[in-house]
Amino acid sequence: MKFDPPEIVKKFVCIFNREEAALAALVFSYIDQSAGYIPTFEFPFVSSEDFKSDPDKEIRDEHQLSRSRARKFNVNVGNAIRRLGGCEYLIVAGLTDKQLSYLTFLNDYNTIYIDGKDNVDVFLNGIVPKKGCLPCKESKLIENLHYALNQNLYLSIDDEAESVSTSISNSSGLIVIEQNNKVSSVFGILYAHSIGAEVELINTEGLNHYQIKDLIENWKNNEPNSFNNLSAAIYPYIEHINFNEREFATFFTDGIPYSLILKNILPISHVHLRINPDLFVFNSIYYESYSETYSAIVFSPKAFDDEETEFVVERLVENHLLVKPLVDKEATYFNLDNHIQHYPYSLLHVCSHGGEVEGKRITEKFIDSTGDEHIVVYDEVFSFGLNPFQDSHAVATKRLPREFDGLSWGSTEFKGASFPNYIFSEMFQSLGDTENQIHSIKVNVPGSCHIKCVDSIYQAMFNYLAAAHSPIIFNNTCWSWSDIADSFIGVGARGYIGTLWNIDNTVATKSAKAFYNNIFEKTVLFSLHEALDVSKNTRDENIYIFWGLHFTSIVPCISQDASRLVVFMKLMDSIQSWKTKLEETIIPEHKKTITEIIDWLSRVIALDFKKEAIKYLYNK
Repeated sequence: MKFDPPEIVKKFVCIFNREEAALAALVFSYIDQSAGYIPTFEFPFVSSEDFKSDPDKEIRDEHQLSRSRARKFNVNVGNAIRRLGGCEYLIVAGLTDKQLSYLTFLNDYNTIYIDGKDNVDVFLNGIVPKKGCLPCKESKLIENLHYALNQNLYLSIDDEAESVSTSISNSSGLIVIEQNNKVSSVFGILYAHSIGAEVELINTEGLNHYQIKDLIENWKNNEPNSFNNLSAAIYPYIEHINFNEREFATFFTDGIPYSLILKNILPISHVHLRINPDLFVFNSIYYESYSETYSAIVFSPKAFDDEETEFVVERLVENHLLVKPLVDKEATYFNLDNHIQHYPYSLLHVCSHGGEVEGKRITEKFIDSTGDEHIVVYDEVFSFGLNPFQDSHAVATKRLPREFDGLSWGSTEFKGASFPNYIFSEMFQSLGDTENQIHSIKVNVPGSCHIKCVDSIYQAMFNYLAAAHSPIIFNNTCWSWSDIADSFIGVGARGYIGTLWNIDNTVATKSAKAFYNNIFEKTVLFSLHEALDVSKNTRDENIYIFWGLHFTSIVPCISQDASRLVVFMKLMDSIQSWKTKLEETIIPEHKKTITEIIDWLSRVIALDFKKEAIKYLYNK
């Protein structure tokens, strides 16, 4: 079974302050034409305006993390709009002056600036034909949006308005959205409308994803009543929803594995509300419709006597995907890291050990910029990979905070303390100073996740993905549903399959084979749903979770020669892009990094695409 993605509406692109959910609902009601998905992006909080720093160095202050996040947002959104070939109207709504200072492309388009809800009608009334108006209280804007979109009505704020019945007919798809009072929950409604799905809004204010992770771990450690506790924490929020006669459900969630609690009674996928959900939805639609690399990476250090690796390679080659096998001695940290970031691919399959690793639990003090002393408890995991070509070796140190001034990180008490944001920017910059460490002990680090390589462990701490493409990841290792999943999703993957606990190897192997038997005839979600039959009545029943959309798929190529040519041309495009960046870069450490990337890409072409390179140079 295959599904078509919605069309991308190129008339509008919207950028909202992520805190302005009600404003987003108003804007969508004015501009939607039921013609597809309107590209929408939510700008996160920034603590300072952008500025031109000294080109020879980066400024490290309490605003560094916020500034870096905002600059990445500018690049990602600018690239997304350019991929579409621009838009007729760029709507920028609710942004602060600080946020606006980071956007470098506003003058390239016909930009409409909307300061607040009072300006929406002034700028947008009549921009698309509407049947009429739906008055509602401001507190009901989001709740009434889906009905307004379906009836082609625009919303208006009237706090004297009577409640209206907004029921709509059942559809085959269901989108369940945790109301987080952010724009992401609103464009979840827009996405549902674009695919003709029904919407359920749920209030999960009492749910804590840190607690949910602990409950899952307790369950798999066979603690008494642990699954009942897990179900009791989640199920009350969704028990009113009728999932019967649905073809699929997608949950927009702050990290809750609903498929586990619902025992996969239907195909269930998830979209993470905390990890760039705007780019995730956009990439899922765009790369399903407009761009394909027809290539795959299969990674395995051959850690198991019986595994799916050879079967997966054969199945992909049969469908003319160009497969890059990183297997046995080739399954090194260096190879995995570079291929994940810089090789163009549609699919990455990982067969290895994973899960928690040993590290240190460190208690450390630091003094913030106001002179106050704080005590931080955090876990630290260290890994590195040898570079076989030069004396420049990748080192990765991951630090996971556990306590801050005696409060458990992420707890209700922690959130209630309302610490200033600058404290945590300063904290992360100061961690690791051995002079400030009070003591440390060795621990198995909860929530840590890795991929075992032949020479080290890989923690997926990277900045780029698939040569600026958006692949699908099947991480068939233990405990691969969070942390490492966050890395792939955060940098641009459009689909991710992971495991919720330590999976039995036989179940993992059989499940992967069942998945790939269907993947070219069905979508990723429906292929995974069938593969779940393998684990029924075992301890690993319902172990897999899919972050993605119901239509996401992997498509075959017409021939190996064609897929080779596609990958070669994308490698050449990538080299040219990096050469341009090298010419523009002044910071020495950046120039060094870019030079190493260009060298790696050049080696790949020389080793794997010699015939294509010769032909390219001959015809140039």
